[in-house]
Amino acid sequence: MLNYDYFVEKVTEMGFYTPFSNYVDSGLSSDVERGWRIRAAQEKKLACGYFFNGKPGYISPRYFSIFIDAFRPRTTMDERYINGKLGNYEMAIWDLLSQNNNPLGWNEIRNKLGFPSLKDKAEIRQLEYALKGLQMTFDVCICGGLDLKRSQTSDVYTTVLGYDRIDNWVPTEWMEINPRMEHEEALEAIYRQAEKTSSVGYEKKAFTKSLKLYYWG
Repeated sequence: MLNYDYFVEKVTEMGFYTPFSNYVDSGLSSDVERGWRIRAAQEKKLACGYFFNGKPGYISPRYFSIFIDAFRPRTTMDERYINGKLGNYEMAIWDLLSQNNNPLGWNEIRNKLGFPSLKDKAEIRQLEYALKGLQMTFDVCICGGLDLKRSQTSDVYTTVLGYDRIDNWVPTEWMEINPRMEHEEALEAIYRQAEKTSSVGYEKKAFTKSLKLYYWG
């Protein structure tokens, strides 16, 4: 039976797990998978985030710097914003995480940016996409779990996904495993590995949106 330790071992062995990877137990429930996401990020066993076309996945320490080189734009956030390559929602989330200097959950992000009501559906969708976009460009990742009170009058806590800037979260040694690569070299290394773990013909489909954001940025 698939369990957390085996899952971490398999992702570490294979390098990364995308929505197209073909070795994960299809019976894995979303609640269990979410718990593993929190734990793996908290323990810094794997990088976790909505890296793959806005869908959740995992990256091992061995491949993480390669993903940075392949998908993080070579310009700063300020340069991207000034040049119109970064939207207002993305910049607002980035500034919030930078100023707060601590991980934040989705509800905290939403509330602090002035969207406490879920009735603002169009804005909420844009904010959600912006948060996922920052993960696809490898600027933000899931950093673990945050225990938050369900309400100010309650003593009951719930654990939610915490988000932080990648540069705050990533262990220094992860970034020293590989030499710095040029974009195309890093991308080819990822494609070669994806071919070993994905259904035939799907290995590049998990990266299309990240590439679009990379070239746009």
